[in-house]
Amino acid sequence: MKVMQMNCWLKSGSTGKIVYAIQNYVRNKGDETYAIYGLGEKSTNPNELRTTPGLVRKAQSFRSRVTGYPYGGCIWGTKTAIHFINEIEPDIVHIHCINGYMVNIYRILEYLKNNHIPTVITNHAEFMYTGGCTHAVECEKWKTGCFSCDKLSAEHPITYFFDRTANEWNLMRKAYEGFEKLYIFNVSDWLTNRARMSPFFKGYPVETVFNGLDTTVFRYIPDSTTPPKRPLVIHVTPNFYDKIKGGQHVIEAAKRCSDVDFIVVGSEAKSGLDFPKNIKFLGRMSDQKMLSKLYSSADVCLLTSLRETFSMVTAESLCCGTPVVGFKAGGPESIALKEYSDFVNQNDDDALERALRQMLGRKLQKEDISRKAIAKYSEEKMCHQYYQIYKQLLDN
Repeated sequence: MKVMQMNCWLKSGSTGKIVYAIQNYVRNKGDETYAIYGLGEKSTNPNELRTTPGLVRKAQSFRSRVTGYPYGGCIWGTKTAIHFINEIEPDIVHIHCINGYMVNIYRILEYLKNNHIPTVITNHAEFMYTGGCTHAVECEKWKTGCFSCDKLSAEHPITYFFDRTANEWNLMRKAYEGFEKLYIFNVSDWLTNRARMSPFFKGYPVETVFNGLDTTVFRYIPDSTTPPKRPLVIHVTPNFYDKIKGGQHVIEAAKRCSDVDFIVVGSEAKSGLDFPKNIKFLGRMSDQKMLSKLYSSADVCLLTSLRETFSMVTAESLCCGTPVVGFKAGGPESIALKEYSDFVNQNDDDALERALRQMLGRKLQKEDISRKAIAKYSEEKMCHQYYQIYKQLLDN
C-alpha cells in the first residue's frame, strides 16, 4: 500500500506532527509512505516533497492578497505536486491542511477526482467547506453560498481589493462534485456535525477521528520540589494577542484572581502594556518535555479561544493530569474529559472566574486524569484508526 499525505508542515506544528506520526506508523506496518508539504526546510528524503521555495510562497501570498484567491494560483507548487503524484502513483492520498500557499486546492482536488485516486480529507479547520475562512465562527453563509464577507481585512484570508468568497465557494463545490472515492474526517464531533451541514459533502461519509499526541511526552510528571504556596494557572498559545485566542480574558482573570499565579507559554509580553503582576510570560517553548512539566505543575489550564476545532492544548493538559477551564469554543468541550473540564459561555468573565475558582478548589488526582486522557488522545490510537481506514478503502 502506498499512502501519500499532503499538509503545509511536515514534522513541526500540530498538523505536521500528526502527518509525521502517521508516516511512521504506516512505514512500521511495512507499507510505503510519502508526503507533500509546503513550509519549512527542504527534506533530503526522496519520499518527502516540498512544493514551494520560500520566495515563491511569499510571491503567491502577495498574489492572493491582490487577486483575492488564496487557494488558487500556485502554478509552481501545483505542477510540482501533480508531477510527484504521477510519479509515485499512490493508492491513497490523505489531505490535511494545504492552505499555506503551497498548491491550488481546487486543481489538486480536480486532479485526484479525475484520476480516480481514493482521497481522505481531514478537516483540522473549516476552509475546506467555506468560501475561504479558517473559522466561520457565527457566520452561516457557508451552508448555502458565501458572499459579502466582513472578515477579509481582519482575518485569514486577507485580500486588499476584492471579495471573491462567492467564487471561492463555488470553485470548492465544483471540485468535490463527482468524486468516486472521497472520505471526510474531522478532528472533533463538533466539527463533524458542522461538516455534515455542508452541501459539499452530501453523499460522502463524514466521520470523526480525534487528533493524537505523543503520550510518551505529554503525561503527568510528578514534581519532587516543594509545592508552591499559591495556585497556578497555565495558558498556552502562540498568539496571545490574536482576538480569536482571547488573551484579554486571561488578563482579566488574573486581575480578578490576584491570589492566583498565571503563566503564559508560547507568547512574549508586549512592551508598553500594563499586565497584572501575577502573570508571567515564558515565551515560545520548543522543548516539549519542559512544556509537559509545566502542564503537570499547574492546577488548571485556562483556554480562552473564540473558536477551536479540536484544541491540542486541552488534550495535552489533560494528558499531563491538569483539568481545563475555558470558554465554549466548539471543539474543546466536545473532546474534553467532561469530569475534568468546565466550559462557560463566550466573553462571560464572571462565569469564567467562578468556574476557575471552583476547579481550583477541587481535590483531583492527577494520575487518574492523565491515565484516562492518554487512553483517549494517544497518537497510537489515531494512527491505528487511519491505518484501518486506508485498508478499508482499498478493500472496498
